[in-house]
Amino acid sequence: MVNMVENEECCHIISEDVKNAVVIEGSPELGLIGNIVGWLLVEELQMDEIGHIESKYFPPLAVLYKGVAIHPFRIYSNNELVLFLSDFVVPPNVTHDMTNAIVEWMERNQSKELITLNSVAVREKTNGVAGAANNEESLKRLGDLEIPILPFGNINGISGTLLTRTKTSDIPGSCLFAEVLNQYPDPRAAASIVDVLNRMLDINVNADPLIKEAEEIESRLKELAQAVQGEQESPAYM
Repeated sequence: MVNMVENEECCHIISEDVKNAVVIEGSPELGLIGNIVGWLLVEELQMDEIGHIESKYFPPLAVLYKGVAIHPFRIYSNNELVLFLSDFVVPPNVTHDMTNAIVEWMERNQSKELITLNSVAVREKTNGVAGAANNEESLKRLGDLEIPILPFGNINGISGTLLTRTKTSDIPGSCLFAEVLNQYPDPRAAASIVDVLNRMLDINVNADPLIKEAEEIESRLKELAQAVQGEQESPAYM
């Protein structure tokens, strides 16, 4: 049965109910980590689309998937997991109301916990993953998995508001941060998040497609750098 959670300000969640599931949120922040991981989860876990989020404040956008136009902010599930997956950066003026709508959906469905995916910019990558949480128990869980904790800082965007809003509702919440160098898509960093999710949730998602994609991107960048260097070293004729 499809139900609607409506926020008076701007957001409508039109979705089936899925009880007692773990909720994962992925949106394209730096490195597009949440978006890349989300698409892989959909494919590898054969998740079904169960709904979407609508707002008059969303950008005018449809996403093409295998030639079919789909909503840009969708909800997927395989019964044990529910994934809120966005293909655009959620506008700041929508974030508060959207967060409330998502958490109200989680409350109604007695969701077990929230895991939101994000990234942190570093000068040099180690392909590690750091974490933060909204309570001591969730923080200890990250520590038991040997995930380094980010002790200070700000969590921007929907990840931050989801952590504080779920805390208010006594829903355990964690945020995983992949290391990125810049804003460009980073499938290798996304693969490091997948490895952590496999351990956290006792699932078996194959991250090899992301590693392969990363190697292809790195190869193209290397070729481009060599081409640019060759042009710089070429003699000039007058």
